[in-house]
Amino acid sequence: MEATTVFSRFLPETTSLQLDSWPLDDAATRMTLYVTSTQQGVACPGCAVFTNRVHSRDTRTLADLPWGAARVRWPLRVRKVVCANTQCPRRIFTERLPGVVAPWARRTQRLAAWLMAIGLALGGAAGTRLSRCRGLTVSRQTRLRLIRRLPLACERTPQVLGVDDFAFRKRQTYGTVLIDLERRQPVA
Repeated sequence: MEATTVFSRFLPETTSLQLDSWPLDDAATRMTLYVTSTQQGVACPGCAVFTNRVHSRDTRTLADLPWGAARVRWPLRVRKVVCANTQCPRRIFTERLPGVVAPWARRTQRLAAWLMAIGLALGGAAGTRLSRCRGLTVSRQTRLRLIRRLPLACERTPQVLGVDDFAFRKRQTYGTVLIDLERRQPVA
């Protein structure tokens, strides 16, 4: 089997990405995957009209999951496209790769998910130590910022609500607690 075919299987979405080359820097233990987007038509994020009028090309560098001891970087080559809708306020936009990377992100989605899972399990400092052992250097503040971006768990609205006022110290500090009486759990 050809090496390009083997390496292409490690990409998250092989239908819209093409692997051009993959030099390995042994001294820095870093692999660079030169990847190009090969989408046929691109939908405008503002008006959802498909177009293929290329304005220019742009390269953005993404971090990906490590392969063994090697850190992986992607110089991802994408197109800047002109919107075909004359009424759209967005004239030029960069093509999106929703299964691979979020707009303006510098990490692949699978790396971001991996970092969030470690952050949720271990927190800031311990997660940073584990990541460093696995070949990624991400600060604890970055890891905590990723956790804060996660959506909150969807909870249903309480139907029966109990309110209790109490004093932490007599005539000094007071508190209020809201309790969902159906589930018997505090709400706030």
